Amino acid sequence: MIKLVLLLFVVTSAAITSLEVMAAEVKKQRPKIGLALSGGGARGAAHIGVIKVLEEHGIPIDYIAGTSMGAVIGGLYASGMSSDEVEKQLATIDWNDVFSDKPLRPDRSQRRKDDDILYLVKGKVGITDSAVTLPTAVVQGQKFDLILKALTLPVSNINDFDLLPTPYRAVAMDITTGEEVVLNSGDLSIAMHASMAIPGAFAPVKLGGKLLVDGGAANNLPISVVREMGADIVIAIDISTPLLKQEELGGALAVIDQLTGILTRRNTEAQIKTLLESDILIIPNLGNIATMDFGKVEEAVEVGRLSGKERAQQLTSLSLNERAYQAYRTTRARSESHSNIIEFVHFENDSSLSEQVLKEHLAIEPGQAFDLDKVEKGVANIYGLDIFESVRYDIAEKDGMTGLAVYAKQKSWGTSSLQTGLELSSDFTGQSSFNLGFAVTKQPFNDLNGEWRTAIQIGEEPAIVTEVYQPLDPAAKYFAAAGLSWDNRDIRLFSDSSGRADTEYEVARWGLRFAVGRNIGKWGEVRIGLRRFTGNANLSVGDPSFRSFDFDDGHVFARAKVDTLDNLNFPRHGNLSSVEWTAGLEDIGAENDYDQILLRLAGARSWAEGTLITSLKFGSTVGGDASINNRYRLGGFMNLSGLEQNQLSGQHTGLMTIAYQYRVYRSQLFPFYAGSALQLGNTWEERSDISLENTLASATLFLGADTPIGPFYLGYGYTEGGNDAVYLFLGQPFF
Repeated sequence: MIKLVLLLFVVTSAAITSLEVMAAEVKKQRPKIGLALSGGGARGAAHIGVIKVLEEHGIPIDYIAGTSMGAVIGGLYASGMSSDEVEKQLATIDWNDVFSDKPLRPDRSQRRKDDDILYLVKGKVGITDSAVTLPTAVVQGQKFDLILKALTLPVSNINDFDLLPTPYRAVAMDITTGEEVVLNSGDLSIAMHASMAIPGAFAPVKLGGKLLVDGGAANNLPISVVREMGADIVIAIDISTPLLKQEELGGALAVIDQLTGILTRRNTEAQIKTLLESDILIIPNLGNIATMDFGKVEEAVEVGRLSGKERAQQLTSLSLNERAYQAYRTTRARSESHSNIIEFVHFENDSSLSEQVLKEHLAIEPGQAFDLDKVEKGVANIYGLDIFESVRYDIAEKDGMTGLAVYAKQKSWGTSSLQTGLELSSDFTGQSSFNLGFAVTKQPFNDLNGEWRTAIQIGEEPAIVTEVYQPLDPAAKYFAAAGLSWDNRDIRLFSDSSGRADTEYEVARWGLRFAVGRNIGKWGEVRIGLRRFTGNANLSVGDPSFRSFDFDDGHVFARAKVDTLDNLNFPRHGNLSSVEWTAGLEDIGAENDYDQILLRLAGARSWAEGTLITSLKFGSTVGGDASINNRYRLGGFMNLSGLEQNQLSGQHTGLMTIAYQYRVYRSQLFPFYAGSALQLGNTWEERSDISLENTLASATLFLGADTPIGPFYLGYGYTEGGNDAVYLFLGQPFF
């Protein structure tokens, strides 16, 4: 048996060697064929269709040069993938997710999820010691990096692109000089990324002391590059977007697109003029498939395949016989380039964070088997700390061992940040609420990634809050938080006889709070703490006999939260639940002892573009009477719509919601929704009054958009008793 196995091994090795020798001999005798692939975003999928035709006809590719999407497809093919494999990978990528650096919400820490509760705009302005600066682009390309790295792992040990299964070049542009930069060595995934780093959208990639961006403006169809590599015959595929006609230049964005297109078109046409009679130019008729139409990958592939077939007669002259083509394919075989065991982990960290913090978040130890999913999850955890511009990894060799190298680059525009936000509610009858917020966050505050945030709110409910959040261990399992605050808000007292609030207080209070807690994975937390308040309530509306008064409050609290929602503004999947117990104690400043409990249960489930959202909120003062600043409030959009903002208040509250939303328009920037909601709820002064019969029913219709400045709604609400209103609302109504 052993002899038979050895014989088979020898015969197989000899056959492979024979094919490789044959391939080398055939290559010497035939003309060398180079493939030049242009940029063009999603239209680049047509390149795959043409390559399929080349494979079907047994046409070898000796050299590949690509720009932008052409560099991505060309790089994957050069790494040894077949056209079918490249197509599958391109169709699998969630391109909407690629154009967002932020980790998916279920993958964020609870601290970062809690940021969504704030109405601050998610975009941050960096703060350094000397200036306030903006990020270099909308997207840093973190997720794109991870995708390209995973796809090129089998050739990660090859730094000379001439040694890839197919010799390869990526074309980028030096944003400083505007000159073409041809990348022929280094990390293949980074070269592809640099070639597709669209200025303004993707951040420039720093390589060899140069800042590199998309190569389209320098050489969008790199015929000259593939010719210089040694190609005797060039097959050039131009999928770039045609220039707009005069009647199509109707807006500023169209004009900007046209200017960019002119730069690209001119160098493309200059390259086409260099083609020889023996070369082949293929221009797929991609019609209305736009640069960002990544949902039309299969359609673009088919257009490319048909365009290749139209040139079949000319292409066939380049075909090899079956045996010779099989020999050529043997030379393109991919093999794993790294050991299955991680023998060491190395960090390059230019931030002030402790390396132990990075180790704990990576959660990979020497001696473990290489697990791509685990590596990517660990890298995403480090990036989710929100102080790094990019976090990359590589398979590294040191002293005969194979390990994992992680490169964490701190944000060049500053890790501390400034954010602004806007909160707006209006029922078009004079009842409106408007708040404008600003927040400055100092991060990292220390080597365990502590942060100090100070926020100011001006408008209907002015406030100022400063808080320190401090992880207590490198893995951030345990934390402490402390803060000071001042706020001013209106509290309305509900009258059963009138059906409306007849007394209103303007309540100003100072507060101090402290808590310690435990994060539970990425899905929740528990915390306990105390709060101390002092303030005054000035009567602004109502019978003078109620009078103004000062108050004090001090209580301890315990809270548990589970949060797996995919989106806090317009959720499609997940749950958000919490329970909080509060005990007011005279010993720590409360005017009387009291106990409150607040329960929230919410969930979202989706089918196609529709989503059902259900929620329940129940709060009760179960012992004593809570002070005026701890009364429960209801009223306003999606909070018994039709009532005035915070029209109701009481010692007890309950609110049940069933809402349905339909995603009318799917977009990364402005997803648009239409929906409706039914609610049942009220506030009560006495526990004995709590019953379904003593509740108010409400119905709401709305249109909404998840905009960069927050969730925006136009809606109509009606609550029984003749209360109705039309709303313009900017804020979070569901949670």
